Amino acid sequence: MTNLGPAIRRRGPWRGRLGAVAVSGLIALAALASFGCAAGGERVVHHERGDHYAVWVIEEDGVRFLRFAREGINQSAVKLGEPTYMHFVYTKAMVPAIALRPDARNVLVVGLGGGTLPMYVRSVMPNAVVDVVEIDALVRDAAVAHMGLRLDDKLRVHIADGRRFVEQTKTRYDLILLDAYGASEIPQHLATREFLTAVRARLTDRGVVASNVWSEDANTLYPSMLRTHEDVFGRVSVIRGFESASRIVIAGPAPLTKAALLDASGRFARTHKPDFDIEKIVERGWATTPLKGGGVLTDANLLR
Repeated sequence: MTNLGPAIRRRGPWRGRLGAVAVSGLIALAALASFGCAAGGERVVHHERGDHYAVWVIEEDGVRFLRFAREGINQSAVKLGEPTYMHFVYTKAMVPAIALRPDARNVLVVGLGGGTLPMYVRSVMPNAVVDVVEIDALVRDAAVAHMGLRLDDKLRVHIADGRRFVEQTKTRYDLILLDAYGASEIPQHLATREFLTAVRARLTDRGVVASNVWSEDANTLYPSMLRTHEDVFGRVSVIRGFESASRIVIAGPAPLTKAALLDASGRFARTHKPDFDIEKIVERGWATTPLKGGGVLTDANLLR
C-alpha cells in the first residue's frame, strides 16, 4: 500500500461529500489565480451560503469572478455576453484538448464553477450536447443568474456527485473535461483508479479526457495523480500552464505527440480565431511523463 503521507485530511465518508487535501503555497496560488483583484476595486454582485459552499460573485473591471470565500481564490471568471472569453491560464490550457475533438457530439464537464468551460464548448461546438455535473445547486443557480450561463437542450447541468454520475450514466462521451480539482481541496473519490476507470469506460473509441490538476508545487498528490492517470490510460501528456500552478493532463486512445497536438491546435485556431495563442500554449507548456515519485491512488489506500 502506498504511503500517501500527511497530505490526506479526511472529512468523513466520501459518498455525497467532497474529500479534502491540504496543499502548500496557498497564498502564492491565490496571487496567481486572482490576477490583481484588489478588494478596493471590487463590487459584490451576489453572496449566498449553501450546503457545500458559500458562493460569492465579485465584479472588477467588467470581469465577474466566482469564489467560495470573500477573500478566497477566484474559481471562475467570465465577461457577460462573451461566452468564449478566457481569463485564466488553466482554461486556455484546456483548449488544446478541446481542439483534439472538434467534432465531438457528446461532451461531459465535471465541475461547473461559473460555467466558463461549458459556455466555451457550447459556443465552439454548437451541435454537441454538453452535460455538466455540479454537486451544489447553489453554484448552478449563481452561474445562471450572475455569470451568464444559459441552459438549453444542448447545455445541461446535472446536480449530482461527479463520480456517481459517471458510474451511472449510459452515455458515451467524445470529450470529458475533469475540472473539479480545486486549489484548496481535492475530491479524493475523483482521484482514484476506480473513478478514472469509470471515466475511461464512458469514453468513445476516439474519446479524449483532460484533467485540470494542480501542480506538484501546490498539490502533494500530483505525482500520484499522474501515476494513476497512467495506470488507467497508459502514457499521458501534460500541458504546464506557464505563470500558473495548473497542469492539464491529457489522455486518449493512443499516446499523444506534441506534433499532433500542435496540428490540432493550429486547425482549431484557424477555424475559431481565439484571442489567445493556442499553439504557443502547447509549445511552451508541453511536457511528458514519467516523473519521479508517486504511486497509484485507489479507493483502498485513499478513501480510508
